[in-house]
Amino acid sequence: MKKTLDRLTLLIVSVSVFAFLAASCGGSESGGSTVGGAVAKAEKIMQEEIAAGAPDFSCPPVEDSGLKVEGLPEEVTWLTSYPKDISSKATKAGGIFHQAIGEYPTTYRTIGPESNLSTRSYFLQLASLVGTSDETREFFPYAATHWAFGADNQTVYFKLNEHVKWSDGKPCTADDYVYMWKDFMLSPNLQAPWYNNYYKKLEVKKISDYCISVKYLESAKMDKATLLDTVNIAPRAKHFFGEVKENWFQDFNWKAEPVTGPYVFDENASVKGELLVFKRVENWWAREYPFFEKQYNIGRIELKVITGGADVTEGYFYKGELDYFPLNIPSLWRKAGTNENVTNGYIDRWNVHSVPVQGLYGIYFNTKTPFFSDRRVRQAMYYAIDIQGMIDQALYGEYSRYHNIGIGHFWGGVYFDDDSIRKPDFDPDKAKELLAEAGYTEIGSDGILMNKAGKRASFEVLYSAANHTERLTVLKEQAKKAGVEIELKLQASGAFNEVLNRKFQAWWGGLSTSTPTQYWQLFSKENAEKPVTNNFFGWWSPEMEKLLAIEQEGPSLEELARVHKEIQRIVHDEALIIPSYYLDYARCGAWKWVRYPSWGTQKFYDQTDWLYPIKFGWMWIDEDIKNEVLDAMKNNKSYEPRVWNLSERYKVK
Repeated sequence: MKKTLDRLTLLIVSVSVFAFLAASCGGSESGGSTVGGAVAKAEKIMQEEIAAGAPDFSCPPVEDSGLKVEGLPEEVTWLTSYPKDISSKATKAGGIFHQAIGEYPTTYRTIGPESNLSTRSYFLQLASLVGTSDETREFFPYAATHWAFGADNQTVYFKLNEHVKWSDGKPCTADDYVYMWKDFMLSPNLQAPWYNNYYKKLEVKKISDYCISVKYLESAKMDKATLLDTVNIAPRAKHFFGEVKENWFQDFNWKAEPVTGPYVFDENASVKGELLVFKRVENWWAREYPFFEKQYNIGRIELKVITGGADVTEGYFYKGELDYFPLNIPSLWRKAGTNENVTNGYIDRWNVHSVPVQGLYGIYFNTKTPFFSDRRVRQAMYYAIDIQGMIDQALYGEYSRYHNIGIGHFWGGVYFDDDSIRKPDFDPDKAKELLAEAGYTEIGSDGILMNKAGKRASFEVLYSAANHTERLTVLKEQAKKAGVEIELKLQASGAFNEVLNRKFQAWWGGLSTSTPTQYWQLFSKENAEKPVTNNFFGWWSPEMEKLLAIEQEGPSLEELARVHKEIQRIVHDEALIIPSYYLDYARCGAWKWVRYPSWGTQKFYDQTDWLYPIKFGWMWIDEDIKNEVLDAMKNNKSYEPRVWNLSERYKVK
């Protein structure tokens, strides 16, 4: 589900994606176990559940005439839904999941200055009022058991679940929602302009201790699904934060807030600078719902700081110190097939499909730098940067070229992306022509273009993943044919802070997305003129401001889709980013005791989230399998290697 509170959270994600699985049958495992016991039992259940097909993911809204709430200002029809338990019957609770992070966070805060870190979502375990199905986009109960629409088409009423508790044991009531809105998000001391801007459009009122209303002030034109999604807020603990004073964030840098979600930070077990530990909330209130009863099963998640990049992390994985490793890069997938822990069947490989939903991925240009302040230069890069050549040479031709800043954004029966936008093919001569118009008419002794002042057609690309060097090197070498010099700057630690502070020329990276996307944060004048915002480009235009104003008014879905397509066209014309690639599947290797459900994933599930138990709640650890596998390794016994191909129902044909 997508929580409104963190829908625009930036994930420090490298632009690594996934390759086509050339071998193994879809929806099946390969080979057969040579060792009985827990492994054979689990794989038998997996095969039975695969044969049974995907579960019923639907959760249509139903009226509940039996619910009576006192104090409402109008008569309403209460709605709820009943999502099914879609877990595997083999699911077990407990175990420790070991994963890696590249650096220790510089704060435990989830909001305020420099809090947009890769670990943010781990600390931000806040239950939104309702959840959203990643299969059907239908809503279901979460922190609220019911919802109802006001006659004004701006107000939604929520009956809160009276069993919701903060992780410190205190009850979560309507007061925490009103506090979050009025005293926290609207505070001028918060130093979080996006949240200030978003929450000033809302009005939160307490009806009773366990009932609130949330009104969207900007528009009465929204369809009901978008209205509900827009006001789908999450609380903040009033008893923890209190008054938001000036420079409040300094006092809260190393204080993890109480949460209402399934995992909480375990400070006592963590080691600052080395290890983050998150533990499963005991007797979590949401397990009263059948849908959540067997989710978030893993008892403890340990994030070990491992520096040195993916190659080093890969070594830790194959030595058994990490439980999983992403195999998104084609060469890594092939390499895994030859590792003895894979060929002996101790590590399984997993491949799942979903509909591609993606935001901005590729090479971002900082228009505040002299070279990229000229639109002609940026447009020349369309022809000088050979994305397709990179895919063909470095990625086995298995990725799909990305042409826009959005794909797969579908909501309420409306599609928000302009699929007619196409980037030109690599054309060095055309690149030189545009660069000449920008004044780069001289040719240096090394073939790089210069202007009359001696400034070279040269720029630096900042990136953080060492295993992307090969693909970026292809771009670097091809660009020379257009008279352009690309210098590669690998910065495994702290690169994203450089981006946030706009201390870069070009950045190879990507952002998470939401549906519908909110482009104000990315292209507004307000964010362009100051650092530490999500407008990494430092760019704005009067035309864009007009479109963003419409976006912020809460128009109908059809109008919003029209506006978003115009925004995408402007970004294309301005050449603010060179889009990279996309895919419809995710892959990883995991030790045999890490288990996933037979249905793989859901239609619109974020592929980057599928790997992580704090996000994908249906995975689990089987300690019986772990004991059996460790014993097999000790006694030189093996299993047939396994490749699980799941959710092929979403595979792009």
